[in-house]
Amino acid sequence: MTKKAKRNILNISFLLLLIGITLTILLTCNRELNFENIKGFLKSSNPWFIAVILLCMILSIAFEGWSMHLIVRRLGYRPKIRSSMAYAAADVYYSAITPSASGGQPASAFYMMRDGISAGVTSFGLLFNLIAYTASIFIIGIVGFALNPSLLWQFKGFVQFLVILGIVLQVLLLAFFIACISWHKGVLKLGNGVITLLTKMHIVKKTEKWREKLKVEVEKYHQSFREIRKHPTLFFEALTLNTAQRIAQLLIPSFVCLAASPETDFGLLFSMQALVLLGYNSIPLPGGVGAYEYLYLNIYAAAFGNAFILSAMMIERAVSYYLRTAVSGVYMLGYHAAGMRNKKNKQEPPADAAAEETPEDGENTEESKGEHQDENNVQ
Repeated sequence: MTKKAKRNILNISFLLLLIGITLTILLTCNRELNFENIKGFLKSSNPWFIAVILLCMILSIAFEGWSMHLIVRRLGYRPKIRSSMAYAAADVYYSAITPSASGGQPASAFYMMRDGISAGVTSFGLLFNLIAYTASIFIIGIVGFALNPSLLWQFKGFVQFLVILGIVLQVLLLAFFIACISWHKGVLKLGNGVITLLTKMHIVKKTEKWREKLKVEVEKYHQSFREIRKHPTLFFEALTLNTAQRIAQLLIPSFVCLAASPETDFGLLFSMQALVLLGYNSIPLPGGVGAYEYLYLNIYAAAFGNAFILSAMMIERAVSYYLRTAVSGVYMLGYHAAGMRNKKNKQEPPADAAAEETPEDGENTEESKGEHQDENNVQ
């Protein structure tokens, strides 16, 4: 078994453990969580909303694929749209099963380079998309706060802490991207100073290794600025598509609630889910499992009763996380299998062609031997 396969099994096992612990806690602490209540919730829901929810789930994958398709085409390559969707599906699937979504970009990079896209374009394309993705979360957070400025302050303790932590992390990420682009030498100097301090505190041991990693990351972001200057409108187009992707995913829980309670204020639902989005992104767990459920139950309590929240959460989580991950995984697997078949067909010539060529080669060989013998006899 390869290291990659072992790592995937470990990630999935850890994810299943988290899911098991989360469900056990939910079922133990909430008597209202049962299949009868969920069944009743679905029966009372508007079926058209359910159809829209499924469409939003598909769009949340498609918008990311479209963004990658646009970026790579602007950089000189012409991938097919189904290939770009596979890059997005690989990102969604591996992000869902790895801590901090760390496996998403390497998986996308594998398929991009397998399809002949250069390492440089692959690296820049994924980096560019990551910046747009981070900025889109920040934009959604701003819109959520603008719709209900006082909502966050209704919560206390750990909920407020997680949301504020998520905001701080998003701001720091964007600040890092901007600093690397416009002030990369200063970032390197500051970063090396921090590494030196951590080394003296015996927190960092391999100093040169960390300095090299910092240099590579900072230079990578700085180089991306040159490409951005060549394509000034590309960032805004990628940002638009990434924002649409995040909104499509955010609409799933909003429409689940509206399906059963159409009188609910949509702006409030958007704001509550924006807080959930900011909060669970601050926790480095696969899919935010555990953190997401905790934030959802506490934040949505501002508008709904416990029984409603539990049923709504289980349904929307089943669609926005589990079904979305499964659909992405199946699509990626199909694309992977098709690529393996194409590779095998290119390496192995058709049997009929090989059979036809052999007698001809043999005849030509005998004829050439005869000709050489005649020439020798003449001489």
